[in-house]
Amino acid sequence: MRILVAVKPRMYREVIALSLHQHRPDAEVLLCPPEVLDRETERFEPHLVVLDDNDGAAPDGLSGVLCRVEILLGASMDARISVDGRAREVKDICTEDLLAVVDEAEKMIPKEV
Repeated sequence: MRILVAVKPRMYREVIALSLHQHRPDAEVLLCPPEVLDRETERFEPHLVVLDDNDGAAPDGLSGVLCRVEILLGASMDARISVDGRAREVKDICTEDLLAVVDEAEKMIPKEV
């Protein structure tokens, strides 16, 4: 499972990645600043991308990503979750919610023969 974390500010990105690594040590977690998200998505080919809200407009390079969690930064940490083309919103997302999306994404990854 490959997860790309492109949340700004940097501290948020690092904390999210650390939490993912602690709870899912077998996952490959890569951090990148949002400015290079398209390039890193093409290179890393993540199954899940965690990014901050871009006014609802997803970068062009995310069309092939199975799952996306867009953190709506503000007074709370609400999130828009897109899984295989289906979207839903979560109020005040927590680590447990994020890990549930990781598990959901992992089930969708084709098994290698």
